[in-house]
Amino acid sequence: MRYTKIIAMFMAGTAVAAAYGEGLNLSPGQYEARYRAKIQHEQNAVLLTSKTAEWDAGLRINPPKGKKFDFSGGKYLAVDVENLSSDRQMRLTMHISSGARGKSSNSHVELPLREINTGIGLNPGEKRTMRLYLPHAALFTPPKGGRNFKRPLETSQINSIEFKMQWPFEPEGKTLLNCRLSNIRLEGKPDMNRKVSQDDKNYFPFIDRYGQYKHCDWPEKIHNDEDLKKNHAKELAELNKTPSPAEWNRFGGWKNGPKMKATGNFYVTKHKGKWFFVDPEGCLFWSLGIDVLRHTSDAVNARRHPTWFEGKIPASGMFDFNAMNLEKKYGKKDYLDEFHAVLDQRLRAWGINSVGNWASGTFLQKTRTPYTLSLGERSSNVSRHGFPGLGKVNFYDVFSPDFEEKMGNILRDVSERDAVVKKSLTDPLCIGYFIDNELRFGDIIKGVMQGGPNQAAKQEFIGDLRGKYTDIQKLNQAWNTRYETWDDLAVSNQIPRSGEFRKDARRFEEKFVDRYFRICRKGIKSIAPDRLYLGCRFVGFRQGQHIWNSAAKYCDVISVNTYCNSIYNANTGDFRDRPVLIGEFHFGTYDRGMFSNSLAPVADQKERAVSFTRYVQGALVHPNFIGVHWFQFRDQPLTGRWDGEGYQIGFTDVADTPYPEMTRAAREAGENLYHYRTNGILKNSMK
Repeated sequence: MRYTKIIAMFMAGTAVAAAYGEGLNLSPGQYEARYRAKIQHEQNAVLLTSKTAEWDAGLRINPPKGKKFDFSGGKYLAVDVENLSSDRQMRLTMHISSGARGKSSNSHVELPLREINTGIGLNPGEKRTMRLYLPHAALFTPPKGGRNFKRPLETSQINSIEFKMQWPFEPEGKTLLNCRLSNIRLEGKPDMNRKVSQDDKNYFPFIDRYGQYKHCDWPEKIHNDEDLKKNHAKELAELNKTPSPAEWNRFGGWKNGPKMKATGNFYVTKHKGKWFFVDPEGCLFWSLGIDVLRHTSDAVNARRHPTWFEGKIPASGMFDFNAMNLEKKYGKKDYLDEFHAVLDQRLRAWGINSVGNWASGTFLQKTRTPYTLSLGERSSNVSRHGFPGLGKVNFYDVFSPDFEEKMGNILRDVSERDAVVKKSLTDPLCIGYFIDNELRFGDIIKGVMQGGPNQAAKQEFIGDLRGKYTDIQKLNQAWNTRYETWDDLAVSNQIPRSGEFRKDARRFEEKFVDRYFRICRKGIKSIAPDRLYLGCRFVGFRQGQHIWNSAAKYCDVISVNTYCNSIYNANTGDFRDRPVLIGEFHFGTYDRGMFSNSLAPVADQKERAVSFTRYVQGALVHPNFIGVHWFQFRDQPLTGRWDGEGYQIGFTDVADTPYPEMTRAAREAGENLYHYRTNGILKNSMK
């Protein structure tokens, strides 16, 4: 059965009766189709179709002329969405904004305009409600010196409602959107119990001794040390009676499935048109993993804002709430062995069969779960700052004299200094290695052209050009430039705009990228030929085809980080028929006291779990995807980590308390991995 058909078997959500425009009193004239999308009005709904996700293609709903929407009286903006396709999963995002775009800014990050969004992924024929939590500026603007929602909106002055597919990646040619939108409405009343006090005495400190927001409550919130211990005892009792999924072998592979050649190592194979890992025992393996499996991460510097925190600031100035809570939870300072044993038990009970990127070394020394490793982060010798980089761009100069020596021996060198990496060389649990994370391939030629005259990559490019044009005037004629000598080109940092320059730049980029991936592969295979090279964890799917080509040529598995509500429609042609591992995805909410939700916001914990399920389903039926890894194990700090990220994205919170909706969804996914992957529908679909 074709993969485009099997997803139709997944269980659709319950239909919701709706009335067109109810609540907002909208008229058909307020609906505006955007960039090649089409709309059709029905009596009780509007149909939205689009064959492209580009240029905000979708639907904009405008307020009456000369006015703004007033959403200040609601808790959520909600809409019922029905996927009308009979065989394709779809994704859709809803956006609102207040304020105005800065005239001098063209950045989607640094706009004075404040925008928020939510999203939904739907199986064929499914109908569900998409809800956008409204962060009212009137409720959530903190007193001077405080913190609260990152982007509160003036909800009485909303510019428009937009529906689109944020971060487009899908190819055109098939209808990506074929949906019915109905009953656009406000739901509930504003969240008055979260209103931020403007009285400093009542507001400060706003972070309690567990690292939680003080001024609201939620089901998992810790109120005293006894809560930590009671929760721990309850979880242990549940874990002790929850074995691994029955279909798994000791690696998490498909115990009762087709048997491949057992090599004692992980490798990849294509079985009945779909890619799989094969585990050391020869069983098909699909990787469902979690990133950043550590006992602690992202301690908070309290010296900068001492009034924020309840309790005495440590002598170090750093509040490591994760470690502090675990010490109280386990009742001792030396809790790591016990924590790691519980963590390993959690993964199997939750249906997770892989350790994703950035796990702690002490955990990897003891885990029974297959794992991945990132070599770049473990090697200061081969960091992008370890030798001259590519101009001002955060990328390697792959033509610098020491790149091949350092990168071409990265695994050898790291394994000599790192016990975990040394163990991985012969450990059958080691799936393979990533090198790098979220490199900016689109900046390569910018870095080359803006580099100094002695930069190796620039000299290599000039050498290629001299071989092609022989004379600087011939190059000037082709590029529409005015260099007098080749040395003038070497010292120039201007980027020509001509078509011939772009062609020459693309050819050099192909050479550059090919060298990068070839040497990275050499760095692994020269010492561990049986370990998989898992790629560089691309930022999304928008890469040039020449970049995909080189990745497919040298990577055993291409890795991509992408944050959206469905990857079902990813272009199989991009990957040159190679397996693809999703290195990062997540969903987050505002319903647990956090100030930032995520890169893929949804309404609440229930919707977070459903979104997880739909994302996994979409990957399971796509022939190229070989696994997905959730980012990350634990919520980020309330006030943000080192770079400001402070998302509610964990399987556990700051106090190491699991979110039950997420663990149940993951367990059900783990139990059904191989039936869905191979189209053997033997159980009820994931809900």
